[in-house]
Amino acid sequence: MGYKHNKEEILEVGYQVIRKNGYHHVGINQILKEAGIPKGSFYNFFESKEDFAKQVITHYGQNNTIWLTSYFNESKETPLKTLRSFYGLLIQYNEEDDYASGCLINSMGNETGRLYDDLADASNTQFSEWIDVIAQVVQKGQEIGEITKKFTASEIAEYLHLGMYGTFFKMKVTRSRAYMDTWLEMTINFIKA
Repeated sequence: MGYKHNKEEILEVGYQVIRKNGYHHVGINQILKEAGIPKGSFYNFFESKEDFAKQVITHYGQNNTIWLTSYFNESKETPLKTLRSFYGLLIQYNEEDDYASGCLINSMGNETGRLYDDLADASNTQFSEWIDVIAQVVQKGQEIGEITKKFTASEIAEYLHLGMYGTFFKMKVTRSRAYMDTWLEMTINFIKA
């Protein structure tokens, strides 16, 4: 009896391959090779490379939504300190990755957002879900007077996460966390009540 290929495993391989190489620098053959699957098995799960990338985005995004929710729910720190710790952790992860990849959603949005509507929509949907989770933490901080109320919780959450995405550019081209650390310090000071 032949090996049954697991779609989740293929999506995980796809995440790693696309995250490191980008959408346009990855072909179906590379995905097949990395996942160890024949072409026919690939097309049992995915209609095309674009469909595959869309499913990778959704898979990655949903897993990160679960992780974000868990991280924030389990934190024993105040909301502002939790946000600082969270973004500090993202900086640490990128340092451990040797500043090579950043975030799949960010990279895919930048690379394909104006070319493929399905991929742009999938990226935006996942990003918006993350903003909703972060906004809940911001709102708690606003309720206890720790975070400014000059802007809505959603506006601050988007400001935070878009700012982090902006640092990915400097991180990749300088191969350094310095700009990210400065961004975090400035941003926490900006949103403090």
